[in-house]
Amino acid sequence: MALTEEQRKLIQDFTGQPDFRQYGGLMTDLDGTIVQHQDGNYSIPSQVQAGLNDLYRVNCPIILNTLRFPISIIKTFAAVLYPIAQNPVPVISLNGSQWGYISPGEAKEFSFTEAGAQPLKPAEIKGFLADIRILAQNKAPDISAFYYPRDWTKGEIIWSAEEHRVPGLAQKHKSASRVYSSSLAILEKHLAAEEISMIFLSVKKDTAQGTHLQHNFKDFYTTTGANKLTGAHAFVNQLGRDLKHFIGAGDTPMDVFLKETGVVVQVGDLPLGFDCQATILPVKTVPEIGEVFTHIAEGCKFTDPSYQL
Repeated sequence: MALTEEQRKLIQDFTGQPDFRQYGGLMTDLDGTIVQHQDGNYSIPSQVQAGLNDLYRVNCPIILNTLRFPISIIKTFAAVLYPIAQNPVPVISLNGSQWGYISPGEAKEFSFTEAGAQPLKPAEIKGFLADIRILAQNKAPDISAFYYPRDWTKGEIIWSAEEHRVPGLAQKHKSASRVYSSSLAILEKHLAAEEISMIFLSVKKDTAQGTHLQHNFKDFYTTTGANKLTGAHAFVNQLGRDLKHFIGAGDTPMDVFLKETGVVVQVGDLPLGFDCQATILPVKTVPEIGEVFTHIAEGCKFTDPSYQL
């Protein structure tokens, strides 16, 4: 793609502001924004890698804000991103529930260091279990729960209401650390044993019968108010920065941090479903955002060791 003169000026004017240099940076979603999915594989296109490299070379802070859990980020992207960044990579994970840094550990394996979190409260866990019981009582098919302990090393755990589905789930979701089936009582015991960052409820609603279809079930369970926007505020505030001085990049209605960034780069044409305070710069495909990153880098060439997050 070729940016219009108006778009170039938008980027130049924003990145030229002292507040952008001192308090801002780039905050970007992963999947669908800088990561593309083709033939079952996830990758960061070479054009995007080049744009990210340009940003890191001029010391522009970059924060990843994603639905993914830390181990998924590490296994899928750390080996690509860290060599470009050459510094710990700041990430907000699990829909704003946990944030911190990804960096090489003692054995040169990547690890996650938590800087903050907002896990589910016990009452919210009970609310989730109440929803599961309603689904089970109404014989909803294919009930499963994906849950993510605050202890990031435990990764993704999948519970199924039906034992026969466990092998298939394990085969489909190879990123899971554990897939099992049990009674609801045992699931409740497991969820109560430690802090949980997020739960994803999956059920085959389209073929389900009964009154549960009238119930307003959530897909994602996080503590009240937790999402990509509140997680963004919590992390950038810790860093002494301000979201309004960031350029935000995303592609779906879950990228609510775009509501309050100073410039918005939207990838694709899916309606966001919310209003943004800033001007939206549209990008059609994931590879094309690499050019946007390069122009951001051209507008913010500076050397300041305080950039490190």
